[in-house]
Amino acid sequence: MVSFAKFHRHGLGAPPSRFMRALCFHYGVELQHFSPNAIAVAAVFAAVCEGYLGMMPHWELWLHLYRGELFHAPTGTTGVRKPVRAGCLNLVQKTGKTDRPREYIPVGLSTNHAGWDSQWFYLRNDDNLLPYYSGRLIMERPADWTYGVVQAHQSRLDPLLDALKKLRQEGLTAALVLSAVHHRRILPLMSRPLRMDEMGPGVSSRDLEACRMSNEAPAGDEVAARVRAAIAGDFKSEHVNGFPMRPDAGSIDLVHFLLARSLDSGFPFFPPSFFLFFFKVCLCFDRDGLMSDPRGLR
Repeated sequence: MVSFAKFHRHGLGAPPSRFMRALCFHYGVELQHFSPNAIAVAAVFAAVCEGYLGMMPHWELWLHLYRGELFHAPTGTTGVRKPVRAGCLNLVQKTGKTDRPREYIPVGLSTNHAGWDSQWFYLRNDDNLLPYYSGRLIMERPADWTYGVVQAHQSRLDPLLDALKKLRQEGLTAALVLSAVHHRRILPLMSRPLRMDEMGPGVSSRDLEACRMSNEAPAGDEVAARVRAAIAGDFKSEHVNGFPMRPDAGSIDLVHFLLARSLDSGFPFFPPSFFLFFFKVCLCFDRDGLMSDPRGLR
């Protein structure tokens, strides 16, 4: 395959995670078709699911929040644009006439990616996990790039959306997510033996070493620079890891938050154990986040 240095700075790793594989197969693209911002968006989403919601990336939640858009480069002639071999797929939040942008954390992406496609290299496609490189040009946006969740399944996203709103209200942003990711030395779009929320005390050092990309945590200034390369804004080193992930001390306990919301909704006759069960069914009924696709990623 063909990959780019910026993809790996933004969170891609080899072997790729199941979520990264699902993105390729769902949108019908090869790795080089992603833009740097698309990789950053996917990495933030994966980290939010693992590090704050305590689950693998949830596919239906992804389809609810994001759509694919096709980028064509300008030609110098008004109204005429041309397809590109690299970076044609952008992943953008759905807006429309709904309050969907307020259902998720703020994600302001960098616009400074000049020359990113000159830093490319060949990446071995172990076990053919991703589509091989063919140099294919995508001329038109496929209709399924904008598909969402079927109406019958929409209601089961409610607990997840409540949790995301809580995280947003508490001040979580994409910049803070990526700072925690870099602080932990993790690539969100790389296959790992542990989810981020499982990297707590008592975990074997062998499993932790298999998740981390270096033996020592990077300095705050280095983390801040990596965040600024992906997310718009002047992110400072003093803000690094400023919003703890699970299971670190100070992380938000969304289980108790949603249980309290359920109790306030007029169901006091159910014991707390019922709501804990209900929450686990809705949020973690498939610990892989409904990661199913025609190519059998399960």
